[in-house]
Amino acid sequence: MTDPRPKARKILAISRITMVVAALAMIVTTMLAYPLADRIGFGVQIAAHLLLPISAALFKIGYVVRLASHHTLGNFSAG
Repeated sequence: MTDPRPKARKILAISRITMVVAALAMIVTTMLAYPLADRIGFGVQIAAHLLLPISAALFKIGYVVRLASHHTLGNFSAG
């Protein structure tokens, strides 16, 4: 049986990157959807409102994958 740890480390790095990108996307879409809404077009506002829950879902998926990777690596106290 092969050791799953190298793959888990790679997936851990990808999940962290996913979380950072999703968090930045949430910040940008929130700014576009609410405080800057009067300065941008209606289409951009609609897109920002639609992308906000999508970016939140990607963040949550990244977090769950991060936890699974930690579990595979034997770190059961990661939270």
